[in-house]
Formats: sequence, C-alpha cells, structure tokens
Amino acid sequence: MTNSLLSARQKDNMTRHEIGNNTIAAVANDVRKTKIPFPEAPHWMTLLGTSEKGGRDYTPQIEGHIPKNIQGSLYRNGPGLFEVGGSSINHLLDGDGLIQRLSFSNGTVRYQNKFVETEKYKAEKKSQKRLYSTWTTRRSRNPIANFGGRVTQSQSGVTVYPVHGKILARDELGPTYLIDPQTLETQGNIPAGRDLDNVGFKAHSKLDPQTGEWIMAGTQFGPSMSVHASIYEPSLKLKKQFSFKSPRQVYIHDFIASKEHLIFVLHPCVFSPLPFLSGIKSFTDSFAWKGNEGNLIAVISRSGGNPKFFEAPGAFMWHALNAFEDGENLIADFIGYDNPDHFIGKNAFMTNIMKGYMGHASVHGKIRRYKMDLQTGVLREEIIDNENHEFPMLDERAAMGQHEVGYFATGGLGAFNSGLKRLNYKLQTSDVYDFGESVQVGEPIFAPVPGGDMDQGWLMSQCLDGNTGKTFFALFDAQSLSKGPVGKIWLEHHVPISFHGSWV
Repeated sequence: MTNSLLSARQKDNMTRHEIGNNTIAAVANDVRKTKIPFPEAPHWMTLLGTSEKGGRDYTPQIEGHIPKNIQGSLYRNGPGLFEVGGSSINHLLDGDGLIQRLSFSNGTVRYQNKFVETEKYKAEKKSQKRLYSTWTTRRSRNPIANFGGRVTQSQSGVTVYPVHGKILARDELGPTYLIDPQTLETQGNIPAGRDLDNVGFKAHSKLDPQTGEWIMAGTQFGPSMSVHASIYEPSLKLKKQFSFKSPRQVYIHDFIASKEHLIFVLHPCVFSPLPFLSGIKSFTDSFAWKGNEGNLIAVISRSGGNPKFFEAPGAFMWHALNAFEDGENLIADFIGYDNPDHFIGKNAFMTNIMKGYMGHASVHGKIRRYKMDLQTGVLREEIIDNENHEFPMLDERAAMGQHEVGYFATGGLGAFNSGLKRLNYKLQTSDVYDFGESVQVGEPIFAPVPGGDMDQGWLMSQCLDGNTGKTFFALFDAQSLSKGPVGKIWLEHHVPISFHGSWV
C-alpha cells in the first residue's frame, strides 16, 4: 500500500498502525505524479494541526532510562489551539501558544502544559468566536471586516526563552509574556520588545553568553521597510537601540548575531502590503518568492551605524545556527531553501495539511555557510550539506564564538523531519539517527552535562509517532546520536507541532 494513494474508504478500513506505516517518501512520490487535489495525508500527520486541550500535569511513561545527572527543565512552545467557535486556522504555523515543560529530577520526569493567557486567547475563550485575524488567517471572509490588516493580537506561540532567571514567550507580534517557571501560569508581560512604537519584534532573540546582553530585532513595513534592534543589559534595562532602512520589503523570521555584528538575511520573500491592508489576503498570503532576485545580506555593528550589504543566491532562511568573526571574515551558518514551497504558494504543505491533504514540500533545507569579507565586500557561499534539514541548534555556550558542532533535525520532507544530525564542522563528519518515515522529529534541544566540556551533554527532541498517534520525547547522548535514544518519554496523547524550546 505504500505505493498507492489512499482513498477515504481505504483509510477507514486500515488500522492506525497501517496508516502510520504509509511512508512519507511514498506519499511524496505520489504527490509529484498527481495533479490537484493532492492525496490525503496519513491521519497521524494531520495530528500536527489538531488542537490540544491544555492544562495537563502528570508523570509520563519511560522507555529505556533517564540518566540521573539530567537535572533541570525542558520548555517548549508552539501552536496548540487552532479552532475557535467552528472557525479554524488555515496554516500549520499558526495558533494559540501552548507552553510545555518536562522537569527532570533523579531519573524521573514530570510533564506539564498550559496555554499562554494572551489577551487574544482570553477574549476568544470567553466569546467562543474568532475576534482577530492572525498572520495566516483573516478574521472574516469579508474584506471590509479585515480592512487595514487587523493582525493586532499576539498568540505568543513560537519561542520560549530563559532570560536571566525569567521564562519568556513570544511570537512575531505584541508583548513578551512572562511565564511562571514552575506552574506555567502567565504572569503578564514585560516591556522588552515594546521600546519602539508601531513596530514588530521577531519571536527569535539572541543571548550573548559572555556579556549577558539580550538582543531583539524586527522589521517595520510601510512605504519602505526598516530593520531595528534593541539590546538589553542583564537587568533587562534597555542599553541601545537603532534601525536602518532596508532596500527591499521582505518577510524575515530570524536574524544572526556574532560578538561584534548583527546579520539580516533579506531573502526575496517579498511582501506586498496592498492585498493585506485592503483585507483581501492574509499577511502570509501577501508573500511571494522571487528567488531569481537573490539574497541581500545586511551586516551592521552591534553598536549601530550604517549596514554593509552583500549579495548571494536566493535562499529562504527560517533559522540560523550561529555567526563568528575570523580575522577580516564574518562567518554565518544557517539553513536555506532554494524555494520555501512548504510554506507559501499554491498547495504548500503547511496549508494543505490543515485540510487533510499532502502538498508541496520537495525543496531541501540545506546547511549553508556565508563567508563575508568585511574589507572587500565579497561574499562566498558554501553548501555544507545538501540533505534536508531544519531547526539548527548548538551548545549555547558556543554562541557568537567559533563553534565546532551543530545539531539539526534532518531527513523527511522539506521542514518536516524524521531524524537528528550532529555535524562536526572542524572534522567535517556527521552522526545521524533516523526514526523512519512514520515519525515527525522536531527541534533538538541541547542540555549540557554539569561541569562538562563544550558539546558534552544530552540532546532532546519532541517526536510524533505515526504508529501510535502519540507524542514522545527522545533523549540522546549528544556525542553518540547513531546509537539511538537512551530513553523515550511517552505522553498519553499527541501534541500539535511545537516549534522551539530551551533548557534550564
């Protein structure tokens, strides 16, 4: 059955186990051969966009063992609620934020989850109807009801960061929410990310392990686009902020930081404000990929000033790994797609999966490196690995310095992975473990061994199992991925797609 399309009746007659083993590779092959409509997605894949109830607190089952020297908490954030009063989100990368916590103590684990109590979440929970547009879904099909865009409320469903003793949750809009580290209760919000009027700060931020500075950045659209940054002292007092004009109006999700510079990859994911402001299209439906226009890379000193611009072939970047100075060269590592077909465009996978169908996700996220000569203005791009990757991660103690190792989700479809990879940049070697095509593997989180050397620690990843329809967390020795997980932490239920996490 792995080489045939599944009709609704066939799926009804199959067990969940059989559906789970209908491999991603086979379905992807069918997609390439099939005209619209795309084939139905295996049931377990649709669970990525199926809501969770929240408010859980229990002891999960352990397969294998949990080393006793793992002491701390894994936090994760992602969309957990997609429907309000019969109205559903149109895109997998959208929804009200669900914070998860796995707390480890002496070989035992406790699981908790809870929704971020944003103003949007509370208002829509009370009214039981959709009150606001989101970045992918208009509030109403009536353009008049959406006139002016009306993306006004944060869902706080992308990142969760430990910043100087605080647990902070964000998305790409609105305030930074403060989360109780023990109960996961929302404790209000903090001023960080609201120092400039009418601008948006990205969900991704950077924490300098040497200075303790916390860096936030974002963009502002209008007749032209500006890029801005705010740098905070460890006390979270604003230290410096600056902005510059962008030569193009594009959507970016992340930025890169080194000890001395901030790097913005202005890939040609072009934003057209008119359809959005007129209420005809959502924010993301107003994007278009124009890869032949190439990338512009803006490099600016962390003290501000005028940026330097470099040119490179078109490559869409979700997430960066790291950057560092090497003499006159600035080195930046990231994941780049020749085309973000999984994200935007007709029948993108992330849209179709919400309707129960497969979609475009054929373009690989390649591990790329930019070498930028700050004196000559010349950039050289190196493709480190042509396979499929997403969610780059490193030992955070190496951030903004010359790292030797990077960790990645790998395999599977574009931005939908089935394994983990450890890449040693210095030795040019890799270590891989793949769960197979009926498991979706999320971002790896690095937890250092207390008192250990750089890159000595544990790697944790949230996984959705297609055979059981449940979520598990896989725990690896970060230096021996190919040996497989030392332990699996099995939940009693599934959890929707979860984007990012952190270790405390």
